[in-house]
Amino acid sequence: MTPLHPLAAVAAGTMLGLAALTAPNTTPTRGLQALPDCSSECAGMSPAVPAVGMGVPDDQLHHVSMPGRYGLSEPPEGDGYAIVGGHLVRIDAADGRILSVLRPAPRILD
Repeated sequence: MTPLHPLAAVAAGTMLGLAALTAPNTTPTRGLQALPDCSSECAGMSPAVPAVGMGVPDDQLHHVSMPGRYGLSEPPEGDGYAIVGGHLVRIDAADGRILSVLRPAPRILD
Protein backbone atom coordinates (compact mmCIF):
# COMPACT_ATOMS: atom_id res chain seq x y z
CA MET A 1 0.00 0.00 0.00
CA THR A 2 1.35 3.40 -0.90
CA PRO A 3 1.21 6.34 1.51
CA LEU A 4 -1.07 9.27 0.67
CA HIS A 5 0.39 12.27 -0.95
CA PRO A 6 1.12 15.08 1.61
CA LEU A 7 -1.19 17.49 -0.19
CA ALA A 8 -4.14 15.09 -0.16
CA ALA A 9 -5.30 16.43 3.24
CA VAL A 10 -5.08 20.00 1.95
CA ALA A 11 -7.16 19.11 -1.09
CA ALA A 12 -9.80 17.41 1.07
CA GLY A 13 -10.01 20.38 3.43
CA THR A 14 -10.36 22.78 0.53
CA MET A 15 -13.22 20.75 -0.92
CA LEU A 16 -15.05 20.71 2.42
CA GLY A 17 -14.55 24.44 2.84
CA LEU A 18 -15.90 25.20 -0.62
CA ALA A 19 -18.88 22.95 0.00
CA ALA A 20 -19.71 24.90 3.18
CA LEU A 21 -19.35 28.25 1.40
CA THR A 22 -21.57 27.32 -1.52
CA ALA A 23 -24.32 25.64 0.51
CA PRO A 24 -27.72 27.31 0.06
CA ASN A 25 -28.72 29.76 2.76
CA THR A 26 -31.67 28.34 4.62
CA THR A 27 -33.55 30.24 7.29
CA PRO A 28 -34.21 28.20 10.40
CA THR A 29 -37.90 28.20 11.20
CA ARG A 30 -37.71 27.02 14.79
CA GLY A 31 -38.17 29.87 17.27
CA LEU A 32 -39.38 32.43 14.71
CA GLN A 33 -43.04 32.37 15.72
CA ALA A 34 -44.72 35.72 16.26
CA LEU A 35 -44.21 37.11 19.74
CA PRO A 36 -47.17 38.38 21.75
CA ASP A 37 -47.63 42.12 22.09
CA CYS A 38 -45.58 43.60 24.90
CA SER A 39 -46.26 46.64 27.07
CA SER A 40 -43.59 49.29 27.56
CA GLU A 41 -42.70 47.83 30.97
CA CYS A 42 -42.03 44.29 29.73
CA ALA A 43 -39.94 45.76 26.90
CA GLY A 44 -37.71 47.36 29.53
CA MET A 45 -38.89 50.90 28.96
CA SER A 46 -39.84 53.14 31.84
CA PRO A 47 -43.32 54.59 32.11
CA ALA A 48 -43.76 58.25 31.16
CA VAL A 49 -41.64 60.60 33.27
CA PRO A 50 -43.74 62.93 35.45
CA ALA A 51 -43.38 66.62 34.61
CA VAL A 52 -41.59 69.03 36.92
CA GLY A 53 -44.05 71.54 38.34
CA MET A 54 -46.95 69.12 38.06
CA GLY A 55 -49.19 68.84 41.12
CA VAL A 56 -49.85 65.23 42.08
CA PRO A 57 -52.84 64.19 44.20
CA ASP A 58 -52.04 62.09 47.29
CA ASP A 59 -53.82 59.04 45.88
CA GLN A 60 -51.36 58.89 42.92
CA LEU A 61 -48.11 59.00 44.90
CA HIS A 62 -46.32 57.05 47.59
CA HIS A 63 -44.59 59.21 50.21
CA VAL A 64 -41.08 57.88 50.89
CA SER A 65 -40.67 57.43 54.64
CA MET A 66 -37.18 55.87 54.55
CA PRO A 67 -35.04 57.78 52.04
CA GLY A 68 -31.94 55.74 52.94
CA ARG A 69 -33.45 52.68 51.26
CA TYR A 70 -33.34 54.61 47.99
CA GLY A 71 -29.79 55.88 48.57
CA LEU A 72 -30.99 59.34 49.60
CA SER A 73 -30.31 61.53 52.60
CA GLU A 74 -33.02 63.48 54.37
CA PRO A 75 -34.79 65.89 51.98
CA PRO A 76 -34.20 69.65 52.22
CA GLU A 77 -36.43 71.58 54.64
CA GLY A 78 -39.98 71.82 53.25
CA ASP A 79 -39.45 69.07 50.64
CA GLY A 80 -40.13 65.36 50.59
CA TYR A 81 -39.51 62.35 48.40
CA ALA A 82 -42.20 60.29 46.70
CA ILE A 83 -42.77 57.64 44.05
CA VAL A 84 -44.95 58.93 41.19
CA GLY A 85 -45.66 56.79 38.14
CA GLY A 86 -42.67 54.53 38.77
CA HIS A 87 -40.23 57.42 39.31
CA LEU A 88 -38.55 58.75 42.42
CA VAL A 89 -39.29 62.48 42.70
CA ARG A 90 -38.68 65.33 45.12
CA ILE A 91 -41.89 67.15 45.98
CA ASP A 92 -42.89 70.29 47.83
CA ALA A 93 -44.29 69.00 51.12
CA ALA A 94 -46.84 71.81 51.32
CA ASP A 95 -48.65 71.42 47.98
CA GLY A 96 -47.34 68.13 46.49
CA ARG A 97 -45.86 69.85 43.42
CA ILE A 98 -42.97 67.96 41.75
CA LEU A 99 -39.71 69.87 42.16
CA SER A 100 -37.38 67.37 40.45
CA VAL A 101 -37.46 63.89 38.94
CA LEU A 102 -34.57 61.87 40.36
CA ARG A 103 -34.65 58.47 38.65
CA PRO A 104 -36.87 55.46 37.82
CA ALA A 105 -37.98 53.49 40.87
CA PRO A 106 -39.58 50.26 39.70
CA ARG A 107 -40.24 49.02 43.26
CA ILE A 108 -41.41 50.60 46.47
CA LEU A 109 -38.80 49.80 49.12
CA ASP A 110 -40.40 51.28 52.26
